[in-house]
Amino acid sequence: MITFLMVPLYTYFIDKPSDYGYYDLCLSICMLLIPASTLQLREGAFRFLINNDDYNHQSIIISSIAKILIYNLVALFSLFTVIVIIQEYDIRYLWFCVALLLTMTIHEIMAQISRGLGDNKVYVASNLINGTFIGIFSIVFVAVAGWGIAGIFLSNIISRVLAIGFIEYKLKIAKRIKFSVYSQETVRDILRYCLPLIPIALCWSFTVSSGRFFIKYYLSLEANGIYAVSMRFTMILQTLSLIFYQTWQETAISQFNSKDRDVFFSKVFYNFFYLMALLLLAFSFFLKINYSWLVRDIYSESIKYVYPLCIAAMLNALSSAYFELGYQCSKETSRAIPGIIMILIVNFISSVILTPKYGIFGVAYASIFSYLCLVIYRFIDTRRYFHINHNSIIYLPLLLILISYLPFYLITSIWLDLLYITIVLLIMLYFAPKDIKKIVGTVLQKLSRQNDKLDN
Repeated sequence: MITFLMVPLYTYFIDKPSDYGYYDLCLSICMLLIPASTLQLREGAFRFLINNDDYNHQSIIISSIAKILIYNLVALFSLFTVIVIIQEYDIRYLWFCVALLLTMTIHEIMAQISRGLGDNKVYVASNLINGTFIGIFSIVFVAVAGWGIAGIFLSNIISRVLAIGFIEYKLKIAKRIKFSVYSQETVRDILRYCLPLIPIALCWSFTVSSGRFFIKYYLSLEANGIYAVSMRFTMILQTLSLIFYQTWQETAISQFNSKDRDVFFSKVFYNFFYLMALLLLAFSFFLKINYSWLVRDIYSESIKYVYPLCIAAMLNALSSAYFELGYQCSKETSRAIPGIIMILIVNFISSVILTPKYGIFGVAYASIFSYLCLVIYRFIDTRRYFHINHNSIIYLPLLLILISYLPFYLITSIWLDLLYITIVLLIMLYFAPKDIKKIVGTVLQKLSRQNDKLDN
């Protein structure tokens, strides 16, 4: 919600799409560097701490992770400083980017440690603190002080520092770090698990972020600003899929060796696919209906790219939030590398071909094609871990997503948009699996109770 609400704020107070495009490019570079700065220890922290209740063993794992991280950060930032000094790069907001990367790295790992220790409340609270203070500081620094994208950087940096402080206050992770109990064997096990994830994450980050670079190269920073606004909205779907992934990750690991694994994994897949399709249709048309007051006129063009980018986000969620768990459950993370290399090559070639001809649409179509290839590849490759049984329920959401592409662009009346999406959603809910109906029913009941409380 904070991500959603910040887009109108940023587009209103950042006068030039080129400035917002530059910030988005800097953020993309930070996200691209996260796998190198964390060494994917965030994944290792969760995987090795989960289901481990021995305090001393937990301390060994955390101490090993801390030592690896410290060495890595010192080496990485020393190398970075030398390169900047020798090359005499003049990069705007350079040290803001460095500070953001550092705070993102520490927060990511500490947050995953809290999950691994089984304290999901601390994990959730730290992210709520981070998100809430990004909103508060953005209002103060961007809207009130008028600091532009420097204010956005500061909002993100300070909020993560507060989230890190909260995790440390609640869990006292620093007290668990004792280099006297540092274990070389544990380090080898963690690195054996994490190192294959680094090229995977780097390729994945590049694939997700590459659109910005192609737009910058073939088009302009202004076009990247337009694209960035579209992506900010579609990030809400990605966030929802991340929530699913984090819950599904724990369940998948615990159920991986069960006898009815294939039945269980199949049921989760079809429910997840159906729910993502439902959210895609509802969200994209809701956004279209309300777009005129959500963003300034200079950014209004960005609505054109929302629907294909939402489709790309859904395919991304299927490949990363669902199928990738097969490699993690089996601890055969290196098997995920060929698929990621494939999508990197496919994305690069399709972006080079499509972007000069179709502009921002070319980047969106390249993303759809790349993620679709990865979904098909992983659907086949992960059969070594689990089989997804065929279910015809998948055809309805696929058909409605394809059909709805035309009404999204051809309908110009808000009321017709509202009528169309209402009919589509009613059809989807009528044929939805029982679990989806239960979820929707529970949400509606809770909303109704909240309304009754407010009325009273």
